[in-house]
Amino acid sequence: MKLNTLVLAGAIALPMQQEGNWQLLEYNRLDANQVIFTDQGMTVTVDQSASPIIYPLDNPQTVTRVTVTGNLSSLLNVPAERQGLQGSDDFTLKIGLVVAGDKTLNGLQKLFSAKWIRKLFDLAPEGTGIDKIYFLNAVQYKSLLGQQRQHPLSDLIYENNVWLLDKTGDFTLDYNLPNPQKVIAVWLSIDGDDTRSSYTTTIKSLLLEG
Repeated sequence: MKLNTLVLAGAIALPMQQEGNWQLLEYNRLDANQVIFTDQGMTVTVDQSASPIIYPLDNPQTVTRVTVTGNLSSLLNVPAERQGLQGSDDFTLKIGLVVAGDKTLNGLQKLFSAKWIRKLFDLAPEGTGIDKIYFLNAVQYKSLLGQQRQHPLSDLIYENNVWLLDKTGDFTLDYNLPNPQKVIAVWLSIDGDDTRSSYTTTIKSLLLEG
């Protein structure tokens, strides 16, 4: 069991109050978010920025339900018809489940792949691979709920718009996955680089249930 990870009966509560085993990464050519940990949880400050936040699990876990609580300071600068499209592909909260699978990178692919892709495959236990990052998205407009897609920029990213987060303040969101997923890591995406947005998302708790 990784330090600070709370394992409950059939569930894992990720540690949001201290950095512990969280990995704070950066994308090339993008300003990174500021991430701090306090007694209130993980606070991600976005200032026209984006950066991945990853938590590798000790062992693959079967996940059937995700519950998250937190607080949102302000909304994105994005119209309903544009969120998720090129130039407006920002979300105040996306919880990515890195799903185990049989895809791997060969030596040449490792050499020429983007850093985030190499990092994704590095999360797989030795001798195994990954299938995809299955993102549960919080959207700003009700009209976008229920939409799903394989991301146009990568066949490794699959997105499902499962939550409506259209107000500031505290939130509680939960989702029952239609099919159990074998998860090896959690990948948080909170961004505002496309829409030139500035805000903070605080995650107070994040629970993965099997």
